Amino acid sequence: MSTPKRHLIIIQDRETQFDAPLYATIHQQDVFSLELIYSTVHSSISHHDLELGHAPQWDHILANTYDQRTLPSTSPLQIWTLSRQLKARQPDLVIICGYYPRSHLLLALLLRLQGQRIGLRSDNTLTHTSFTGWKGPLRRLAVSWIQRLFDCWHPVGEQAQAYLRQISGTLRPTYRFAYAVDNDWLASNAERARQGRHQFLQQQGWPEDAFVVLGIMKWTPREDPLTLIHAFRRLLQHCSRARLVLIGDGPLQKAVMTACAALTDVVTCPGYSPYSQLPLWYGRADVFVHPAPHEPWGVSVNEALACGLPVIAAEGVGAAAELIRPGVNGDVFVNGDVGQLAAQLLNLSFCETPQAARAAACRATADHWHYRHSINRLVQALTPC
Repeated sequence: MSTPKRHLIIIQDRETQFDAPLYATIHQQDVFSLELIYSTVHSSISHHDLELGHAPQWDHILANTYDQRTLPSTSPLQIWTLSRQLKARQPDLVIICGYYPRSHLLLALLLRLQGQRIGLRSDNTLTHTSFTGWKGPLRRLAVSWIQRLFDCWHPVGEQAQAYLRQISGTLRPTYRFAYAVDNDWLASNAERARQGRHQFLQQQGWPEDAFVVLGIMKWTPREDPLTLIHAFRRLLQHCSRARLVLIGDGPLQKAVMTACAALTDVVTCPGYSPYSQLPLWYGRADVFVHPAPHEPWGVSVNEALACGLPVIAAEGVGAAAELIRPGVNGDVFVNGDVGQLAAQLLNLSFCETPQAARAAACRATADHWHYRHSINRLVQALTPC
């Protein structure tokens, strides 16, 4: 008799640009049965991003590539009904992505009471969490209790794992469920774009040996595009071949345009870019900068490295601590430190390491976060001890 296929159900707020290709890959490989249930009532692709001011264009996500559905509501009655439905189907594991929105926490409680095995996917870190004020100790106690509800943990990285262990004061079987991207798709498209870099430079009127700095971000204080612009100004004083491509949009648009007004010959701001076009920009650049002072992860770091592009990131970017190896595939600077960022960019602009060697080091790091590792960890989580 054949062994029954393992069954995994994942509860997630909404579809994301980096998880959807993973779920499609799992469905295609048919290693185990996967079902996604999204708790946000409206469509994930068309949702309005408050920071951008419009819906993100995740046009690389194909429809109907994996089993998914969206809850009609998140009322207590709907969540209670869902818990009964899930329990009746007897999945091997239900992974709940975070305990916010609160409907996720209610579902976890109900499933726990019914004896269903549940896992917690978490991206919280000690660096990005504060339990201050007179309510701080109470909040920490509540979070510890919530974490203990789950049979297993699925942190997105080492920092998230440390958070779970320290706050809960206990241990659970742990299987990393990373914030990863489609490395293969990004790398192949970036390589094709790199072959056309010469034509791009000509179109911009930039020199053949231009040192192209790339920023892709929301133009918000949280992601801090102005620090990058100010650092680029300093870089330009010592590296006349430096050029800046700044992709994005957001409430700081006027400030960004003002800061770039005197740099029209050396800076281009194409605006917001659909996801399918991002490899094009990664392939044309020499370095990617992520200046956000408060970003729990930052999948654009994964994206750039997968495209063979060194990354310089602020220390507030969670991915920086786990993906960037200073002097090998990029560097890390103090949040908002314009001088340090400018110096790191200058050092890289005169780096004697061949571009091919730098790209190989970047891709090697990205490979540790390849989808196949996420799939392997999920298979392990589904396998009885």
